[in-house]
Amino acid sequence: MNAVILACSSLRDYVNEAQKKRNTEYPVIWLSEAYHVDPQKMHQHIIDKVKELPKEVDTILVAMGYCGGSWEGQRLDRRVVMPRVDECVSLLLHVDDSYHRDLKETGHLYMKGKNPREFSLERAFTSFTKDRSSEEKADIRKAWTDYYTHVDIVDTGMYDCRSSEYLEEAQKNADWIGGVVQFRKGSNLLIEKLVSGQWDEQFFVAEAGEWIDSSRF
Repeated sequence: MNAVILACSSLRDYVNEAQKKRNTEYPVIWLSEAYHVDPQKMHQHIIDKVKELPKEVDTILVAMGYCGGSWEGQRLDRRVVMPRVDECVSLLLHVDDSYHRDLKETGHLYMKGKNPREFSLERAFTSFTKDRSSEEKADIRKAWTDYYTHVDIVDTGMYDCRSSEYLEEAQKNADWIGGVVQFRKGSNLLIEKLVSGQWDEQFFVAEAGEWIDSSRF
């Protein structure tokens, strides 16, 4: 198998740690997490990155989820191995070998990165509403605060997410929505299985030329 890993940049630390733990050294092609906000752009971003791969690469190990339909209708000229999850948070919430498409809970926001300052609801709101009127901003803020009730810290054991700094940043996000902070157990299991070839029911394998669609998940 001549493989590369195609991974969302939001999972950089997790992919690197999985390769270290499982003693693999596959080249990694990083997809920019900035495209998460627009699945159509992520869809094209995937196509563009695959076109850059050397012809001798026969297998693409995908370290990400379906991500809003970014993989819908993809038909690549290499074998694709991918976790059967809706997106990256669900990927990290798996702690055993059971298949679950989506492990998130309604009304919950998830902090999963090493740097807690990277996740800011207030900053996201400011960016999202920068061209809106005051009335629109108020309506959107109310919609967000009505919908979200929890900020969950995903504890994968990869870093000290129980430090005072991490908890302080999580509490800022919770205060912004009037919600509460809680911990959620997670792991790096799926990425470790991906790079080590343990492709059970939690994964699908699409051979070269096969269409990828939502039925795979």
